[in-house]
Amino acid sequence: MTTIADYRTRVLYALGIGGSSSERGFDNNSIDKHTQQAVEEFSLCVPLQASADIAVAGGARSFSTVALARLVRVRTVEYPPDQWPRALLDFSVWGSTVTLDIAPPAGGYTVRVCYDQGHLVDGSGSTIAAAHEHVIVEGATVFAILARAMGAANTAETSTVAPQTYQHLRVAETRLEHWRTQLRTLGGALERRALYTA
Repeated sequence: MTTIADYRTRVLYALGIGGSSSERGFDNNSIDKHTQQAVEEFSLCVPLQASADIAVAGGARSFSTVALARLVRVRTVEYPPDQWPRALLDFSVWGSTVTLDIAPPAGGYTVRVCYDQGHLVDGSGSTIAAAHEHVIVEGATVFAILARAMGAANTAETSTVAPQTYQHLRVAETRLEHWRTQLRTLGGALERRALYTA
């Protein structure tokens, strides 16, 4: 299973660096942070699909989403669960509280929440599909180049910054826009699928 160390190796390779690097912005810690940033943005457009059953107190029509790991957004709330056709409720979200548009039962009850979940990449593995790993590598590479170019421009007087610095900055910004367009395209393909499959 692909780990954060595997992504680090691939990002460094994409940057033209063999092995580890001590260069500012290209050290292991910085590359890992750029990878996590790419994963976070990827998760907004191409999240995991997850579901959880949540107990709600009798007479209450709201519940907390705090227990939902890496929640991106709530998609559906089902009550009662395990029926067909599914009984999907109208709801509203405010902060970490979901309020249901129902007359709640007097006794405690359970709702099934289907939600978008952020991806996880760490030392143990990754939830990113193998077909999308290159997207994370490209995103992390772009963030690394952008951070390096911006750092170079900000640590010197404008009049003494080499023209190549601004060229690198423009190239990185262009690649970032292309990458984010790719994310939106992938996300749009998911949105066109049938109702939540979790």
